[in-house]
Amino acid sequence: MSVRSELSKFWRIMTDPAYRAFRAEYKAFRAAHGKNTPASYTGLMPGDVVLDIGGYHGDWAEAMAARYAVNVHVFEPHPRFATMIEQRFAERDDVVPHAYAIGSADAELLLSDDENASSALVADGPTAKGAVRNVAEVFKEFGFEKIGATKMNIEGGEYDLLPALIENGLIDQFERITVQFHKFSEGDRKRRDDIREALSKTHTCVWCYPFIWEEWHHKALRGSPE
Repeated sequence: MSVRSELSKFWRIMTDPAYRAFRAEYKAFRAAHGKNTPASYTGLMPGDVVLDIGGYHGDWAEAMAARYAVNVHVFEPHPRFATMIEQRFAERDDVVPHAYAIGSADAELLLSDDENASSALVADGPTAKGAVRNVAEVFKEFGFEKIGATKMNIEGGEYDLLPALIENGLIDQFERITVQFHKFSEGDRKRRDDIREALSKTHTCVWCYPFIWEEWHHKALRGSPE
């Protein structure tokens, strides 16, 4: 990191209370869960269906398949990353790549080209085209019923996908959800709050670090807190 970047970070820590609070939450998350995407689930069984929504390079899918012997479906709309995932798991039956996102309706995405921060909500810099498929149609096509665990890191797409899952009742099929909400504007705080309120009708939040990671378990899941 450059001296300028270090000074900029120091200045934000000194002058921005919200940034200081976020840094404190991030340190607490790292202490509890480590620096990587959470991938530890009690009660997940071999053969369970797991969804990696926002696959990037496929590392999380690889870790889940190796640790739990589950069947992982990876959704990644960015063409460069989707190709990498398809090549990585070409000889595997336990990891199934899908070169598109899932959301409320079929659509075309114009994505920023920013590695694991690539987003349809950021317009600066180079772009790439991807696709979204209607999540209800995808679930019907693949016969998804019970989803043992889901990782969702889709750079703002959660504000479309989660309400769609809730509104059409598919959310009831998800036993464990680990989601990263993203904050691109102040309005995202209310959007997140509204989704969490709706999600709480079927699921319980078992741990939460706002706008970092949080995990929800279905209320009917054995051992889940009421």
